[in-house]
Amino acid sequence: MARDEIVEKLNNFLTSHNPVTEECQIVYLMVEVRKIIDHEKSNKKYPLLKFYSDWTVHTEKDYVTPEMKKMMEVMYKTAEIEIENPALRKAGSPIMQFAYMEGLGKETKDFLENHGMDSTLTTQKDKWLAFIMLLVKVLENQPIIAPTPKVEFFVFEPANAGCVIGVLKFKQAIGKYDFYRFMNAY
Repeated sequence: MARDEIVEKLNNFLTSHNPVTEECQIVYLMVEVRKIIDHEKSNKKYPLLKFYSDWTVHTEKDYVTPEMKKMMEVMYKTAEIEIENPALRKAGSPIMQFAYMEGLGKETKDFLENHGMDSTLTTQKDKWLAFIMLLVKVLENQPIIAPTPKVEFFVFEPANAGCVIGVLKFKQAIGKYDFYRFMNAY
């Protein structure tokens, strides 16, 4: 199928499924986005979107892109600081930005707008939260293996609807902790 036909199919899908309400819609959306990225060879333009699209369809992710490696390094450093000094924990930390998928939201918005598609999925908070809550459900128990030299894996754990639990498992303990778990409610 040619790129233009995929763009048209995805645009029609977004028109009739906005907001997304089921995990299968997330999988379809991410697969079609990935096809377009592949057709255009635009991996460098949308690196996070490509990574999440790949992660969506893999039971575990052992190839880590430079962008995801950088993100995991920042998360590790943030976890290290928060473990060593819990008073420094804050709502807008890089870990919470990851939980809200802020970088992914920006790339997805750019992707949709650059392809003439409705971007309200990313610009209306309720629609974006619906998207990320379902995406996290799709990604649960699909670890990113060895994303950095200091991290054994990262995984989203099963959580109640509207919640996210992420675990960063260290290769070597920080103090007495061999993992960092974060939780958030949307």
